[in-house]
Amino acid sequence: MSVQHHPAFDQHDEVAFFHDQASGLQAIIAVHRSWDKPSVGGCRVRDYQTEDEALEDVLRLSRGMTYKSVMAGLAFGGAKAVIIGVPDEGRRRSVMGAMARIVHRFGGRFRTGVDLGLRPADIDVMQAETPFVFGNNALPPSNATAQGLLVSIKAAVRNKLARPTLRGVRIAVQGLGKVGMRLAVLLVRDGAGVVVGDVDNDRVQHAREELGVEVVDAERVHAADVDVFCPCALGGILNDRTIEEIQASVIVGAANNQLAEPSDGEILRQHGVLYAPDYVVNAGGLIAAAGGLENHPAGWIEGKIEGLAETLDSVFVAAGRQGVSTNMAADRLAEQRITEIEASLKAAA
Repeated sequence: MSVQHHPAFDQHDEVAFFHDQASGLQAIIAVHRSWDKPSVGGCRVRDYQTEDEALEDVLRLSRGMTYKSVMAGLAFGGAKAVIIGVPDEGRRRSVMGAMARIVHRFGGRFRTGVDLGLRPADIDVMQAETPFVFGNNALPPSNATAQGLLVSIKAAVRNKLARPTLRGVRIAVQGLGKVGMRLAVLLVRDGAGVVVGDVDNDRVQHAREELGVEVVDAERVHAADVDVFCPCALGGILNDRTIEEIQASVIVGAANNQLAEPSDGEILRQHGVLYAPDYVVNAGGLIAAAGGLENHPAGWIEGKIEGLAETLDSVFVAAGRQGVSTNMAADRLAEQRITEIEASLKAAA
């Protein structure tokens, strides 16, 4: 199947496959939209089963980055990079250096940074090769993402549960990576009753000992008896099987592409579950990156993150007014903003 005929292809501006023989790097970069600002998106490192799986991931994620950007009021085009296969420690440095040199070929049109599987040490290696890699700054993208999730959870809880604070609200966090662990810390500080699940036993033990959270099996955390479910691992967790098992009435999480199919958003609506669209609520990392790229002060970043609550409220209002799922309402708002940006650029040309 050609890229243009792939189901996840959305008239992307550019999709390129790369191979570096010396390091063994295999990678794909997808640029969904190219506007007057750089196209921005993280670099994911993952053991994909097939090249087609990697292609689908990079196409969906890059599209999501455009939607995330416009909904956060940033107007960066969306993009994404994926490294196919987690390199062993012996060649990891050479793989990351090769990836950075590929990014550098774009001449700043594409900027990348921290994502799933990319370590702070990898960022250091990449930044030695190109200035077009962001990360390891004063406000790590993972912390900014977690802060944005906290803001969004509070907004969704006010909307659905009419609760002014998170004190006493039971919240399940699936995945204790950098974002999930930081979110758990913030939720505990706000007085929520936190339940966690992760396949990494060391992370679970750390959360139990340091935060005093309740632990459940990683495969069943979505079905925990809680008010709010926070998917912070991989995508596709909201599907025809798991939706029937979810007891939470609110879903707000960091994972990208949480809905296995767009129609699953309508199923959630019919089940009375308020779903906060992922690309709206997990924009904190992109906001932090934008702050660094454009030299904005910390107050600008904080203001944009706090503004996610207002954006989310507008999605909920639109969904209710139109009688559609929240993901459909968000898509419509994002597509309207994309159309406005492209019309403005065309008029200025």
